[in-house]
Amino acid sequence: MSAMSYWKDMEKKAKDTGKAMQQKASKVLNGGSDKEKTGGDWREKARTNKPPCFLPNEWTELTVKNVRQHNHDSKLFEIGLPEGKSLNLPICGCILAKFPGDDLLRPYTPVSTNDKKGSFELLIKIYPDGKFTQKLKDVKSGDKIEFKHNPEKNVKEQFPFKKSKVIMLAGGTGLTPMFQAIKTVCKSDEKTEITLIFGNTSEQDILLNDELLMLEEENENFKVIHTLTKPSEEWKGEKGFVDADKIKKYCPGPEEDPFVFVCGPPPMYKALCGPREEAKITGALGKLGYTEDQVRKF
Repeated sequence: MSAMSYWKDMEKKAKDTGKAMQQKASKVLNGGSDKEKTGGDWREKARTNKPPCFLPNEWTELTVKNVRQHNHDSKLFEIGLPEGKSLNLPICGCILAKFPGDDLLRPYTPVSTNDKKGSFELLIKIYPDGKFTQKLKDVKSGDKIEFKHNPEKNVKEQFPFKKSKVIMLAGGTGLTPMFQAIKTVCKSDEKTEITLIFGNTSEQDILLNDELLMLEEENENFKVIHTLTKPSEEWKGEKGFVDADKIKKYCPGPEEDPFVFVCGPPPMYKALCGPREEAKITGALGKLGYTEDQVRKF
């Protein structure tokens, strides 16, 4: 089944259900009954009854619309969709990408939200020794890339979130799933408090710095803390890796029952929460008392 036929088969049902859930959410957020606010299941329904992702769980070829340099080692790829169509990817979800005729694949989370129609955007760091990204560095407008989405495996936590406070610990391009969630929360009526600690090597490595600054200035419930391992002499922010001291200094403790989202390179998982494939929470977060119910390894 093609992505377009999949969409048409599901669109009417999802549209009707999604509209009903939006009306329910709006009623609750704007003064619904105490039962609706505290005991209702509208959040769960809002998470599960949404229009399906445009990409089914099979490889679908799409066309690159535009490529531009974002910083010294990262590029922004705009991927085309049919006119007027949204990717409709679940928030914090990812999609898989590969080149036609090649089995090598990688997961990516768009930095654009589902408000964007006709295309979506991927921000990708080009690694000198990256097998996949070395192919991406030569991609140009008009080239083809294949994508698919598996909702059972590629979604860690869905919006609206079940908790009122969210800690985001990101390193490098691990920012991308966080950024999509931050933009969505900031545009919604949700009062979720988000604290992002974002680790990078130097100032020039900070992705979406201007966008993060603007979101922080416009939303009192969002704050970002940058920390650099090799900053310039002029740097006045935090230094070093994302660690227990910074988490204790800036973030709500486990007793406040926040979500903790972690995304970054393998050493970051090891230091903060344990390997991504293991449910057990170790490292700094484990020592601080955060639990498996609170931590999500992206």
